[in-house]
Amino acid sequence: MNHQSLNAGSMVGAQKRFTLSNLSTPDTIVDLAAGQGWGLKSKRRQQTLFCLQGSVWITQECDIRDYVLEEGDAFLVTLPGLVLVRALTPARLGYAESMMPEPFRGRFSQTVFN
Repeated sequence: MNHQSLNAGSMVGAQKRFTLSNLSTPDTIVDLAAGQGWGLKSKRRQQTLFCLQGSVWITQECDIRDYVLEEGDAFLVTLPGLVLVRALTPARLGYAESMMPEPFRGRFSQTVFN
């Protein structure tokens, strides 16, 4: 299968195949009937789609490849432009605007090496 996937972790309703330390839930959840389409206009990279249930087909503008995601898979938008999704089966899709890490706001401890 030719798709981008993140493995080993957790997401509500998914098969726990990915983890994102700064993302506990998607920004948007979309329920799709089999054959129903959904799309977004990607202004930049790093947006992420999560297949939380069912299976979906994804294509993005200027990419000759198509992608099929099944429950627990994630797709990282790699090009600006139109991204189209079509449900192959009844599906639940999660969408996150950004996977950029949040800035570190903690304190570093000082380590001294002799």
